[in-house]
Amino acid sequence: MTKLRFEPSGYEVEISTGSRLVDVTDEHPRADVPYSCRSASCGSCRVKVVEGAEGLSEADEDEIDVLDIFGNEDGVRLCCQITMVKDVPRLVLEVVDPD
Repeated sequence: MTKLRFEPSGYEVEISTGSRLVDVTDEHPRADVPYSCRSASCGSCRVKVVEGAEGLSEADEDEIDVLDIFGNEDGVRLCCQITMVKDVPRLVLEVVDPD
């Protein structure tokens, strides 16, 4: 199990390998991650991976294309595209301000 923390909401939940973060945030709306499309086309669910990146799936071409539009900042991912591929002690995601 991995302890997942969302910032700035401070919401924490435990997740396991294979969890899709879009499903986790649907089940736990207090994580406060905004979505519009849920399919790697809008970029509204961008999060900065502060800790635990080694437990996450790699970004695919569609995700990278969208992130390029927003400047492809280091450590920023689309929450709708992330899957936990291995347990890590802690995963911290900071929601990127959509402005």
